[in-house]
Amino acid sequence: MIRVKLSLLLFTVLLQGQSGIEIDRPCLDCHQSGTWYPLPEVSSFDHDVDTEFHLNGVHTTLNCAQCHSGASIEAFHQFDVSGSECSDCHQDVHQNFWGNRCERCHSTHGWNPEMSYQAHDQTLFPLLGGHFSIECYLCHTASGQTPPLDCQKCHEADFQADIGAHAGLSAQNDCSTCHAPTTWDQILAINHDVFFPIYSGNHRGEWESCASCHQTPGEYHTFTCFGSGCHNVSRMNSEHCEENNCERCDGLTYPRTGVTADDCFFCHPQGNESKCGD
Repeated sequence: MIRVKLSLLLFTVLLQGQSGIEIDRPCLDCHQSGTWYPLPEVSSFDHDVDTEFHLNGVHTTLNCAQCHSGASIEAFHQFDVSGSECSDCHQDVHQNFWGNRCERCHSTHGWNPEMSYQAHDQTLFPLLGGHFSIECYLCHTASGQTPPLDCQKCHEADFQADIGAHAGLSAQNDCSTCHAPTTWDQILAINHDVFFPIYSGNHRGEWESCASCHQTPGEYHTFTCFGSGCHNVSRMNSEHCEENNCERCDGLTYPRTGVTADDCFFCHPQGNESKCGD
């Protein structure tokens, strides 16, 4: 049986770990009798077993000549390759900015750059909303360095001290308390309705801005139920008390004088007429 005798050059390549193909192989491992070409669909040559470069993903559909090129038949049958790094076959459009670990963002199942965004979900900073569409280089300004996770490092210019809601705050405050990653203008990233319904229920559409209830600038843990033309103390007194008898709720008696927003919330945590969360 005729065998392809690979040259000493290939033997040198093998020592360098670039190919890993046996020096002497029968022709029928790749070809079929009766016709030299095309190659059989099923070959006795197993690239995963007989070489050090396993084929998976899109690599399994490639023609041999796409990786093993040669100027002559003899050179082609040396099955030499330029190297086993991704950049040996794929143009490195990043100009080595990210190094040679292409698998961190790309896959053999497709050179789709969206793989990088999926991989980002496994980090401490998943890409959500507006962060999903920005170029990597806007945050990763130096190769191999992890950018800071603080909003202020990127959004310092977006902080405007003259905005009423920012009164008493500085660019060093936690922006995510009020802002969402979707767009910078989307206020109240937190689900306010979990704490107290304002986008649903009785209070939907009854407020104009955060300051309608949070009247102390920068202190959003304090609130009022009586400002901005909302609830009236005297009216609340008449609704909760009949002469000297005032309503009770879990041990709290409605205070005819000195009622506070905390008293209101204690009995009406959902902002409706139900008492004590009933």
